[in-house]
Amino acid sequence: MKKKENWQNKNLLITGATGFVGPYLVEELHEKNARIKVLSLNKSQNRFDDAIIQIGGNIIDPGSLQNVMKDVDIVFHLAAISNVNYAIAHPRETFETNATGTLNLLEEARKNDIAKFVYISSSHVYGVPQYLPMDEKHPIDPHEPYAASKATGEMLVKIYGLNYGLQTAIIRPFNMYGPGQSGDFIIPSIISQALQKDIIELGNLSPTRDLLYITDAIEGMLAIAQQGEGIYNIGSGKETSIKEVVETIINIIDPAKKYVSVESRRRSNAIDIPRMCADISRLNKLGWSPVVDLKDGLRKTIKES
Repeated sequence: MKKKENWQNKNLLITGATGFVGPYLVEELHEKNARIKVLSLNKSQNRFDDAIIQIGGNIIDPGSLQNVMKDVDIVFHLAAISNVNYAIAHPRETFETNATGTLNLLEEARKNDIAKFVYISSSHVYGVPQYLPMDEKHPIDPHEPYAASKATGEMLVKIYGLNYGLQTAIIRPFNMYGPGQSGDFIIPSIISQALQKDIIELGNLSPTRDLLYITDAIEGMLAIAQQGEGIYNIGSGKETSIKEVVETIINIIDPAKKYVSVESRRRSNAIDIPRMCADISRLNKLGWSPVVDLKDGLRKTIKES
């Protein structure tokens, strides 16, 4: 395994720091004594330690990004519209944010000779799997605007690496979960319903997902930022059906709870991905592997809900 980089006094810029993943990343890097700047739409809503520098800016407005990368070594680009249903309803906004916003940041990175640009993409770029588990060589085939915008962002990152010598890493997370995630996502939605209702309403129960607890995801991202180049999956390497997830959550909260699949919550077969499972062997070679199993991760998430 390659020698791990010391984060102490590294100058970092993190976009999307106020979403689900961002605060965990900021906290972990702050504990490692990195110097952190976060780019935020609303600078007045500072939720971080006083040592974290918060900069106001909008990734879709190039004028607001001038000087944000001054003296920055590494950029972690997380800012995105990440809700699939919202993206389907707002495709133009999704592309402006996820694709054009990424282009604007890459251009600033090029101008400022950034040492490394770490782009958080999505496993959704793969679309319906041709084989499982999916490795990084699996063809990409986006089926909806969110996935397409993320695939476009990946192409831009690759182009900037090839044409301008920018060192880059592209991360494709599978389904991350943990405390603080929006109720629009599957696990917090199930937990919220299980805590408040007798009958949990779900969409399709048969699809499988690769579920990774947030702290494992953060450690994987740091390993890639430290040592990796190119594209990396982040996942558990295990396949779990929605039915298995809801039954596990019910057994933790109250085995008497019931669940039902309802038509109004089911996604169209044209965009739904029936199975997902990551091949994480490439990331394993950097010395990373997940340590929190699904049941423990769900317990932790429920405890803080």
